[in-house]
Amino acid sequence: MLRHALRRLLWTLPTLVGVSLLTFFVLSFVPDPTDDPLLASSLSSAELARLRRERFLDLPRFINLEPRDVRLRALAAAQAIAAGGDGAAAAADELRRLGGAALPHILPLDALAPEPRTRVALALAPVAARMGLPRADEAADPAHAVAFWTRFWDDRGIEFRSASVRSAVRRLVRYGSASRASELLELDTFALQPVIAALQPPRDAAALEQARALVDVAAHITEIDDRIAPGEDLAEARACVTRWKSFWNVYRSDFEVFSGPARLAATVLETRYGKWALGAVTHRLGIAATGEPVLDELARRAPVTLTLVFGAIALAYAVAVPLGALSAASRGRRSDSAVAAAVLTLAVLPTAVVAVAAALLSGGAQSLLLPTCLIALSLIAAPTRQQRAALVAVLTQDFIRAARARGAGTARAIAVHGLRNAVLPVVTLAVLEPPMALGGAFVVERVFELHGLGELTLLAVQARDVSWLMAISIGAAGIAALGVIATDLAYVLVDPRLGPAVLSRRGGA
Repeated sequence: MLRHALRRLLWTLPTLVGVSLLTFFVLSFVPDPTDDPLLASSLSSAELARLRRERFLDLPRFINLEPRDVRLRALAAAQAIAAGGDGAAAAADELRRLGGAALPHILPLDALAPEPRTRVALALAPVAARMGLPRADEAADPAHAVAFWTRFWDDRGIEFRSASVRSAVRRLVRYGSASRASELLELDTFALQPVIAALQPPRDAAALEQARALVDVAAHITEIDDRIAPGEDLAEARACVTRWKSFWNVYRSDFEVFSGPARLAATVLETRYGKWALGAVTHRLGIAATGEPVLDELARRAPVTLTLVFGAIALAYAVAVPLGALSAASRGRRSDSAVAAAVLTLAVLPTAVVAVAAALLSGGAQSLLLPTCLIALSLIAAPTRQQRAALVAVLTQDFIRAARARGAGTARAIAVHGLRNAVLPVVTLAVLEPPMALGGAFVVERVFELHGLGELTLLAVQARDVSWLMAISIGAAGIAALGVIATDLAYVLVDPRLGPAVLSRRGGA
């Protein structure tokens, strides 16, 4: 049976992948906040494009047959600048943003005619200034710009190699001196990939200084003023590193070349789903709307919600099983009707109304006991009726009549012989309860101001926070899969004779 449970547990992995694909597909059709005309009218076209890109709306959903890397972006920008026209200014801004990572793909400029060559060379002047190159003022002079970049590439082109940059990053991490940093600044964004790869959340003072040096380089070459300021503690430094990792997840294709296996991987990774999946694996399930990693928010908030959900289920079934037994034993009598009326009344009472009334009467107490009891009240009806129906059928069996003939009383016949055979349908029903209990938990969390999963889930729905909604969906699917495995184990524990049948039905024989 243990091997069967482990096998079932392994099968949950492809199941969760399938759930993530289906959930992401559905969420991708939900209108994004950036589609709101009011928001679009309040932002410039550049700001709106940046916001949509950071939400990966510029990418296909699952497959990208033509992923764009820095080479394609740099060549397209250079061609637009060389052609002149209305798009030249935007292309010059793009070339400045790509920076040093674009140089190996557009230098030297020999393939262009003299006038277009000069326009492209002048567009690179801000890059030369940012790199701090000697005589950088010549890059802004139409008479010397082409010669400046030709001379630069002849002298320094050999430094634009991945191995050289990785060595420079290692030297910066090891020594942390200004001269080591200047080596990377002169390579500009060509050094960004190994800088981000070396950047890790600091755990001590020495690691914090290393992270600060790497962040300073990244902030300079990208012109994004997000640094680890002097005096900031480890938590603030880790938050800064997380922001840079998130930046890289969005913009890495602007500074990397896709070739060979990397291009094949980009067909999947350079998609909306691929970006989410990569962020989930590398950034603790992504970043929630609060700015914190989703996994950290889940760890902080899940105990409240799970206590409410499973506490309510346990309490409801602890009450429902005896009530169902009582109803079955007294079927057709007033007590049977009273039990039915009571549980049906509890079932139809709106949880929100009952929760608000209870909160007012209790003075808004923050204890989990009262909210758990409120959720349990709405869950009692189904297992009570299920237990009654199953037990009524069992009480007509021959072995119950035989037990009664041997002198067993009604209570003993039900408790010892009946419940063991009638409780299995109730166990099956319990697997279906967590989703219903979760909805009730979200309601009582809001009413009693409990900081569980419901609070952030509502915010995520409003903001279309895919990372949080995906985490909730996959977590719920994982709990459901574990519930199925637990049901199989419960069947065997309640009645060991069912072991072979369970194994055969689940394909584990």
